[in-house]
Amino acid sequence: MLSSVILFVCCMLMGDLVTASKPMSILVIETIPSTSHHVWTEHLVKGLLRKGHHVHIVSIHETKIKGILGQNLTYAVFDGVMQTYEQSEDYNPAEWEQYSVLYMVNFMYQWGMSGCQTVIRTKAARELLEMVKTVEFDVIVQDITITQCFYGLWEVAKGKPPVVGYVPFGAAPWLKDYVGGPSYPTVRPYPASIVKPDGLWLRAWNALYYIVDDLIRDYYYSPIVQQLTEEYLGHAIRPLHEIEKDRINIVLINTHPALEPAIPLPPNTLEIAGLNAQAIEPIAGEVVATYPEDVRVFLDGAKNGAVVISLGTNVKWKTIGLDKVETVILALSKLKQRVLWKLDIEVPFKIPDNVMIVKWMPQSLVLSHKNVRAVWTHGGLLSTQENIWK
Repeated sequence: MLSSVILFVCCMLMGDLVTASKPMSILVIETIPSTSHHVWTEHLVKGLLRKGHHVHIVSIHETKIKGILGQNLTYAVFDGVMQTYEQSEDYNPAEWEQYSVLYMVNFMYQWGMSGCQTVIRTKAARELLEMVKTVEFDVIVQDITITQCFYGLWEVAKGKPPVVGYVPFGAAPWLKDYVGGPSYPTVRPYPASIVKPDGLWLRAWNALYYIVDDLIRDYYYSPIVQQLTEEYLGHAIRPLHEIEKDRINIVLINTHPALEPAIPLPPNTLEIAGLNAQAIEPIAGEVVATYPEDVRVFLDGAKNGAVVISLGTNVKWKTIGLDKVETVILALSKLKQRVLWKLDIEVPFKIPDNVMIVKWMPQSLVLSHKNVRAVWTHGGLLSTQENIWK
């Protein structure tokens, strides 16, 4: 079984230098209620499909890959999960700046428990449970950022296939629970803090954040998720902390030491930042994403350069408010540059001639355009990586 994992990783990292003797049957599980995680996972899935593997993915969104690349792909969707979150009044990233780090520590685990409660009750989750009991996969590839209630699938999966865990979120505070070692609080800022821990005072606070995280995870979050896992499976299983230490063979992390503090990692933990941003070599017959024609014409005509405004997939302009949108429009009208703005709401204001509003854009592709000079973004990890790479 471990040989399957090694082959999987070699195919990911060494490209055409390594070719599998036969295609693998791979189950990809994306349970995190976050569109950005799904976007990152799609890039991972496309890489596997280009190597000829057969992939079945169960995710929070449809995984629609067209053309010859999608011939070996099947997918299912955790029905209604994202609609629940998008309609929720409680999930508003625009408000997070108001909250303390300690509040956000607790919020993250509340979000994980809520995700578990929502996802395990979907029809797709029940079908997934029956599938892993009867269909044998060569490898399970799963987002292990949070929603640990799906670890139970590894215990009942036919043939006990090896597990490759991945974390699009970056180096999560609980990374040590997967790979061992300390949290390195003197060099690695707690994610909700961002502040670099320089000096004794900041390092002490940073260490406190990690300690509080451990306490909440071990004594509050994990027991509740254990109950949810056993509810999902229909029977008791061994503790989840034992499963994650015993069953995860490889961990893929969306980090890079050039972009954040480097920490020692064991050989089975691989940093693969930029998976969503790097140029790829399409296979023959693959449908390659291109600019919408109106976007291409708009950017090509930006003689003074272009600015891109995109707040990613989590921050919604409706939560920011029309008054602020109107202020932004007024400021943009004074620029000589053209502005391509991903705006997900209808606005009752006149749009300046130098501004183009779109509901969606192929962001990585747009950032590669020769006329793009600046980007206004929310500072999310994937957007930041795409800006640096491009």
